Amino acid sequence: MSAHPTTRETLRLAGASAEAITGCSVPAVYVTAGDRLVRYSGKANRRLDLLVETRAGSSGVLEDGDVWRYALFFRETGKVRGAFVLQAAAEPSSNEMFMLHALAEPTAAALATAELIKRERRQARELRVLFEAQEGSNRTMAATIVRLNAHQDIRDSIVAAAGTGNGEAQIIQALSAITQRSIVLQDSFGNERAFSGVSGTSSPSSMLVPDAQVSAAALLSTEWRSTVIRSHRETLGVIGIFDPDDSRSEDDRFAVEYASAMIAVELAHHRNVAEVETRLGRDLADDLVAGAGIVDALARAEALHFDLSGSQRVVLVSWEYPTPSGVEIGAAVRHELAAMRVPALISRRPDAMLAVVVDGQDLSHLYERLCVLMASTRGTIGVGGSATAEDLAHSFAEASRALQIRAESRRAYGMLNHDDLGLLRILDSSGDGVQLERYVSEWLGALVDHDRDHRSELVRTLGVYLDSGGNYDRTADALIIHRSTLRYRLGRIREVSGRDLTDPDARLNLHVAIRARAALRDNLR
Repeated sequence: MSAHPTTRETLRLAGASAEAITGCSVPAVYVTAGDRLVRYSGKANRRLDLLVETRAGSSGVLEDGDVWRYALFFRETGKVRGAFVLQAAAEPSSNEMFMLHALAEPTAAALATAELIKRERRQARELRVLFEAQEGSNRTMAATIVRLNAHQDIRDSIVAAAGTGNGEAQIIQALSAITQRSIVLQDSFGNERAFSGVSGTSSPSSMLVPDAQVSAAALLSTEWRSTVIRSHRETLGVIGIFDPDDSRSEDDRFAVEYASAMIAVELAHHRNVAEVETRLGRDLADDLVAGAGIVDALARAEALHFDLSGSQRVVLVSWEYPTPSGVEIGAAVRHELAAMRVPALISRRPDAMLAVVVDGQDLSHLYERLCVLMASTRGTIGVGGSATAEDLAHSFAEASRALQIRAESRRAYGMLNHDDLGLLRILDSSGDGVQLERYVSEWLGALVDHDRDHRSELVRTLGVYLDSGGNYDRTADALIIHRSTLRYRLGRIREVSGRDLTDPDARLNLHVAIRARAALRDNLR
């Protein structure tokens, strides 16, 4: 038992010796776990377990039926190390019992030694694990120190570049030198601000403005990776790094992120300067459409390099918010007018962007250009008539009417010039528009009251019907209703209004009244 003591081998030898000494069987074997005995082998027998437990570590006969059963405990230094249940047809002799008790002593010692060896091995494993963990911690700490030193060198290089006269370009050059890759910087509209190439990589021309719904890695071609530059959740620009194999190191990624943070400061500074100029232009635009004194306005316009001596027009732009591209509408209008070389004073109104532009400029493509930049067609533009600086309030009113009429038409999105309103311009030329309001009430008042009281859509149905030239199929399709429903509504329109829709004069007046009502709705004047 003492040669190579293990619990299993010790109990096997002890069991074989007990059987050889007395001829008894060993139906149950127990070992100590913690402070109590637990069954080690033998068929489960709860009653027998309880009988052994009641012996409390003292060897003796177990009272259990006709056969002889005996609990032999193995004790070492006063502690129970295990126990056998011995079973025979008759009680062994005194000499045999003496031998059994003599066997218990080396068995207990061997079990104690086996437990000690097991504990020492467990402690050795734990110490080995701790040692390996400490070695791992030391290696990790050393790697962390190396990485921190490398990152500090990167920070020092980028900070030094940022302190030069042309910070953005110098930061891009420093970043290219650190990563040994071509780097490009663009503003939020996709205009290239700086580029530094290596290995003959040419300046990219197809980098896109980051989209809030598209990951940065998918913005460019498969050869370029992008990092969006933001300040207070506003997109200021994007850094692209040439990495066709996506093999950037951790240091490369850190360098790009740190450079992005530094450039964000640069771009935010430029943005703040531009905002000061924009604020001055916004105040002037607001004053002009409110009828401010022309002498003071001319001086302020000259300071902003804007010529007020000729004719101007007021443009109003309304768009869905937020836009899918994440580009702010004011910045978009300013950018596109600048790209079209249209001088403008821009201001934000509660429900639209206002721009005072020099007359004679081609604005026909403004809506399409904004659609591309905003990634949305859900916008409306109203353009006022030509006016001098003293009369821009009138152009503003005309732009407001054009915007509202377009927004309430069947094709609500697009651009409408007040010069193109035609008949509505003639009808609405009477001062405060009282006569026009009376005209609309005379021809549509009953239908408007009916729609309000019954939550019906007779006025809208009539408008679509007349816009469709009286064609049933086109009208029904536009309203998404059945022909029979349309027929019923037209019958109600005849009954409520008392007008004959087959009479050309009645149709003309009703059509004009509907168009005029669109221009007067919501106190547009």
